[in-house]
Amino acid sequence: MCSRWLRAALLGLALLGAAGTHAGVTAERTRVIFDGGMREASLALVNQNSYPVIVQAWIDEGHLDSAPQTAQAPIMPLPPVFRLNPGQQRSLRLLYTGEPLPSDRESLYWLNLYEIPPQSGETLAEGQSRLTVTLRTQMKVIYRPQALVKSAEEAPRQLVFRRIGSAVEVENPTAFFITLAGAEVRQGNAGSPLPAELLPPFSRRSLSPIQGLPVGGGEVRYLWIDDGGNSQQGSSPLR
Repeated sequence: MCSRWLRAALLGLALLGAAGTHAGVTAERTRVIFDGGMREASLALVNQNSYPVIVQAWIDEGHLDSAPQTAQAPIMPLPPVFRLNPGQQRSLRLLYTGEPLPSDRESLYWLNLYEIPPQSGETLAEGQSRLTVTLRTQMKVIYRPQALVKSAEEAPRQLVFRRIGSAVEVENPTAFFITLAGAEVRQGNAGSPLPAELLPPFSRRSLSPIQGLPVGGGEVRYLWIDDGGNSQQGSSPLR
């Protein structure tokens, strides 16, 4: 059965997903998995605003200060700029340029969707000003080499958790990017939540518990996000 913390985390993820479906330009899923051997993928977008918008799309390595003019990635979106009317749906094409990428692990890039609302035609009185609010959304684009496709589903269950002093070290021994949505160290009725973390392939991360760890032993119960954007549960002994 889920602990109280895990139930709260699952509810939070559900509420975040529900809230996202009512804001601006939204995508059919939260990430794009680009399987090796494919040259193209697609992503459906819909404008849920009550007004038309211009959308600018580009792919980069996740830097918040990046721009279409400076972004570099082996995957490019087409069209890079387009208009979406209220309620309109459009398919965005993502093309792999063929640039060589590691074959023994996944590569992660980020799709940026920059949403520009129309300018109001209303005349402003003297001394008044107008604020135009734009919205930028980022979502994961994961290139998965063809040799790894069949083993992706079991990767999150291979996470290893170790007690290192007052922190917990999580090791991802797999070739996959794993989105850890949250975790909790349990021992009997005691629990200590751990923060969410994106775990690159073959990496280790130190997680600082929100409160002190239980004394000795324990089990880590954790949530991760699968390819479809859904949360899944797992557990592992705390070593």
